[in-house]
Amino acid sequence: MTEMNHILLTHGGAGSKNEHNDGTQLAGEAGIASLKSGGSLLDAVCRAVAALEDDSRFNAGVGSHPRSDGSVQMDAAVMDSFGKFGAVAAIEGFKNPVHVAQAVSQTRYKILAGSGAARFASEKGFETLSPGQVTAKGVDFSTGDTATDTVGCVAFDGKHFAAGLSTGGIGGAIPGRVGDVPLIGCGLYAGPLGAVAATGSGEAITMNLTAIRAYQMIEKGEKPDQVLSEVLSWFNPVDDAFGLILVSRDGFAGGSNRTMAWSALQS
Repeated sequence: MTEMNHILLTHGGAGSKNEHNDGTQLAGEAGIASLKSGGSLLDAVCRAVAALEDDSRFNAGVGSHPRSDGSVQMDAAVMDSFGKFGAVAAIEGFKNPVHVAQAVSQTRYKILAGSGAARFASEKGFETLSPGQVTAKGVDFSTGDTATDTVGCVAFDGKHFAAGLSTGGIGGAIPGRVGDVPLIGCGLYAGPLGAVAATGSGEAITMNLTAIRAYQMIEKGEKPDQVLSEVLSWFNPVDDAFGLILVSRDGFAGGSNRTMAWSALQS
């Protein structure tokens, strides 16, 4: 088994340009800095994901693609190996939904949606996002061209694991559409043996129960590269964009059936 202290992986979404890994690298560095300054593992993951939400090249936060009515509705989720989970779905008007998801994880609730999620975020004082701040520069995969999709992070501190995701969803989708991100075991999962964060076609990821099934493979002793290869085979690359990052006590892996900006940092 490879001895590791801190390891943190970030991705910019299935279909994001490989050359945009400068953004995933900076996000990873932000997460590592959080750990080194005494932040929790979940704090580090959220800081990394928030950095990706602030990069308009990726489909999250300020880079979110608008819905069919022009609204910007975002999903985010966080989970750690202590069993803490929180998510928001179709939230509007806030710059960093991942921070709102983390705040939800600290309550008795697991998922808040729509206007209720926005009211919760407002009461907690989270930074708002005006329509003029949304400057999506990525191209959504629903157009059939190069995609940017859900951004994510997984992390390991030598003992525990955590994962986080955030997305603006499918550009042009009907208002209220929710993908895999806020559904536990679909877009992400973290447990005592590893953490998984997926990206791509939300409906396909959901129907495959992707994250929990990938984690179960880790439980059975499969190495990260083996898990990645098997999970990628569940998705038809012609129809379903898909990417994955994961970390276990045996190492880490990342990849996609499209291009995908991603980075792995160790300290």
